Amino acid sequence: MIFRSVVFLASFLHAGVASPLFSTPVKTVTISGGTHGNEYTGIWCIKAIEKQRELFNANAEATHAPDTKVINVFKEYPSLSIDTLLANPKAYMANRRFIDTDMNREFSIKKLQRTTETCSEENDASCDSSQTSLPYESIRAKEIESMFGAPKTGSIGGDGDANSDIVIDLHTTTANMGITLIFTEGDALMSAAAAYALHKCKTEYGYENVHILLLPKTEKNHRTHLPSVGKHDFTIEVGPTPQGVIRHDIVEQTEAALHSLLEFLHLSNMELENKTTGATVLDRLRSAFPNGVPCYQSAPAVGAKELHGKIQWPTLDDNPNFPAAMVHKSLQDRDYQPLRTGDPLFVGLDGAVIPYDGSYGDEVLLMFVNEGGYYYSSSGTGIGVAVLSRYDFETGNNVEA
Repeated sequence: MIFRSVVFLASFLHAGVASPLFSTPVKTVTISGGTHGNEYTGIWCIKAIEKQRELFNANAEATHAPDTKVINVFKEYPSLSIDTLLANPKAYMANRRFIDTDMNREFSIKKLQRTTETCSEENDASCDSSQTSLPYESIRAKEIESMFGAPKTGSIGGDGDANSDIVIDLHTTTANMGITLIFTEGDALMSAAAAYALHKCKTEYGYENVHILLLPKTEKNHRTHLPSVGKHDFTIEVGPTPQGVIRHDIVEQTEAALHSLLEFLHLSNMELENKTTGATVLDRLRSAFPNGVPCYQSAPAVGAKELHGKIQWPTLDDNPNFPAAMVHKSLQDRDYQPLRTGDPLFVGLDGAVIPYDGSYGDEVLLMFVNEGGYYYSSSGTGIGVAVLSRYDFETGNNVEA
């Protein structure tokens, strides 16, 4: 589990004037796991949180080794009302990424509003004319959106209020992404929370492989990922780890990022409640990131079916989920590293090396390299493409790197 740090927390508890950025306290936080049913780390974390709730309500402490202290989120962050969500229970029980289709592509208003008739008309492998009902993940996405007050489908224009202030979705990857904190550009609250978590995970927890991924600005009702049913959405992605496996170190990294986020939100709430008159959380972030927060951005899509920039590998004619070319060994485990035009990219079944053709620029950065989830056509096959950038944590907007 994750160790508590009193020093870092105390250093943020100066009296200060709360920034206008946080004029309203964060009350409700939902932590979801199992959006992909074989990503067991997130499921472990939400089950651990429910155990913490049980212990907290019973006024009991968890058993722990002498040199560790398990954080109980209900005790440590009392200003937050924390709930959990097992997002895809059927896929979790089957130890599969999904039953019919990738649920983390099902939360746009277009998909939430579709019916069996419109589904069969779409060019989607999970929808065909023989089906008498929607794919399971489509149905489950509708249920989840309804649970959060139907913020997309239940309002004019699909941009209503959600029941949860923040939804934090926990994911893992088979790629060497380290701790990656993901939010959508323009969300000032989440951008400051990400900066805080980045700083704490590096300087206090001692993790070097920590990054922020800034998603392109998108209207909420067009966002396809599960946490977009909250007023604010955030994703924690940690790897590498195999699918269907629970690794202690990956759980620790996930909890380090999660606790850092919750701590930031709780401290911000305390500043508002106490109407403090000294240095604030944001003051510390201004000191830590005077020139903006380093981040990566998804490269713009160039293909018609791409959500973001992705170098697609060819697939076999008889199975769209099986690559016809594998990732070249020189790229394996080299996430956030450069790829240049002419560099080896894939290796075909005949052993021929396929070089990068420069389609995204002469030099690009790669992410989610050989991610197991991206072998599925409904998830979008291929390797992610990123560009290095910076953002202003008080606006959440990209600034010149």
